[in-house]
Amino acid sequence: MKKEFRIAVIAAVITLSGCASDLDTTANVDPQTNQEQLQDKINAFKTEINDAEIALKAAEAKNLTWFATRQITDAKAALKEAKEYFLEYKSDSSKMNNSIGLFTSTTYLQATTESLDTFTDNLNKAKSIYVETVTVLEDALNYRKQLEKIDAKKHYPKTAQQLERQLKTLVDYVANDNKDRAIKSQPELVRKQHNLEVRTITKIYLADNQKELQRQKKAGVAQHAPKTLLHAEAKLKASETFIATEPRAISSITQKAEETRFELAHSQLIATAVQNLKAMPDKDYERHILSYEHILTDISAALDSGDVRDQPVLQQGKHVIAYIKANQESQNDLIAALKSQLAEAVMVQEATMLASTKAEEVKTAAVIEAPATEIVEAEAIAETPATETVKAEAIAESPATETVEAKAIAEPPATEIVKDKTAA
Repeated sequence: MKKEFRIAVIAAVITLSGCASDLDTTANVDPQTNQEQLQDKINAFKTEINDAEIALKAAEAKNLTWFATRQITDAKAALKEAKEYFLEYKSDSSKMNNSIGLFTSTTYLQATTESLDTFTDNLNKAKSIYVETVTVLEDALNYRKQLEKIDAKKHYPKTAQQLERQLKTLVDYVANDNKDRAIKSQPELVRKQHNLEVRTITKIYLADNQKELQRQKKAGVAQHAPKTLLHAEAKLKASETFIATEPRAISSITQKAEETRFELAHSQLIATAVQNLKAMPDKDYERHILSYEHILTDISAALDSGDVRDQPVLQQGKHVIAYIKANQESQNDLIAALKSQLAEAVMVQEATMLASTKAEEVKTAAVIEAPATEIVEAEAIAETPATETVKAEAIAESPATETVEAKAIAEPPATEIVKDKTAA
């Protein structure tokens, strides 16, 4: 049977190969297609393929492969096919209308077009899935970013990987048109993500304090300083509780972690002091008490608060505290008085500046009004030439009169001539 089947297949291939040759010949003889048109089509395909590669890189940069794995995979395959078809006729445009195989009439031109269309459809579908997913799974995706930010994978790799796989399952639900199932499964995933965030932040900021508490318990600190150790432990638990409710309040968490470290250091110091006191011989008790009294006396001397060694050591300490508080109150009163004086000075300065500003405004207004007066004066000056012209005309006419007067002076009267003759 197998041998007969092979013979039948060979016969079919021979028959179809002849048909394919006829199709190729027919396709090559296309009166409406010339060499220039074919080359333009090749250039257009080249540009389209380049654009597709750029679009694919942009999609991968946005991590669309993770959101729409199947669609991006299909898009890559379609683009690969288009490039393979294109290579067949890239250097010889006459092959563009040849059949791509023996058993099909599809040409390289058609196959390239179909592959590029398939690429575009899948890429657009991937983009659509991405937009829908980031909306439907917003809470889970935000937690994913937060876990990446605090590097939860470094501290709890197995748990982080498990949650990543669970989130990918929900993403695939959306990509496969099963949005309702993704929505239903999201709250449980978010709860787990929150727990991982809390564990990670606790480990980052409180791990050292937790280890120190366990060390002190094993070292027997509770035997020597039980109350102090309980206080430190309560501080640690309060910090853990705060992280559980506010894991992203890093500033407050840092402060609480430091406060816990301080209390644990204090409990260790108290335990050590008590332990040393228990091991101290009776003859050293006086020296031990005097060492504390000397410290208080030095403080009193530095403050000039007086010598109160005639009082119990505890009372000496209270005296120092009372003196410091009294000085602080006095200083606060002085500071308040200085602030009041400063405020008054500022008010006076502001009033002075305001008056100065108003004076400047008045001057500015006067300067603005001055040009109007100057314009009127200018107009009056412009009108004076007419008067001056009249005066000039009068002056121009005066020479005739002056000529007559000159002649009169040049020709003295006859009486004066007679007088001159008589005198002679």
